Amino acid sequence: MVEIRVLEGTFNELSARQNLFERALLETRAALDALKGLSESNPDEVLVPVGGGVLLRSPPPNAEDVLLNVGANVVVQRKRVEAVAFLEGRAREIENSIVSLLSQRNQIAARLEADRQALQAIVSRQNQKN
Repeated sequence: MVEIRVLEGTFNELSARQNLFERALLETRAALDALKGLSESNPDEVLVPVGGGVLLRSPPPNAEDVLLNVGANVVVQRKRVEAVAFLEGRAREIENSIVSLLSQRNQIAARLEADRQALQAIVSRQNQKN
């Protein structure tokens, strides 16, 4: 019973981490699309979200030099091409992490199912004895 509870907790933890990684992947891909979109077209204006569903019209930013958060709240200025390469690498790392988490979740789910079946067999034997 204790092992089942521990496995359930671990499974839920891995599921939460997977959700975080999936959101990070979506955000990274959105940033990539934005950088690529700005470089491919020369719009007259862009819409900048400021929160609460409010957008401001703005002239397009300089898409050749971007500020890139490289971790630990460190931001560096990079050329757009370098930022795209960095974000593509980050996306691959996140995808690999998601695959690893899925593998771990599947292993835990299989073990959890086996433990539940074993517990059910024990309960059935106890009921048959009584």
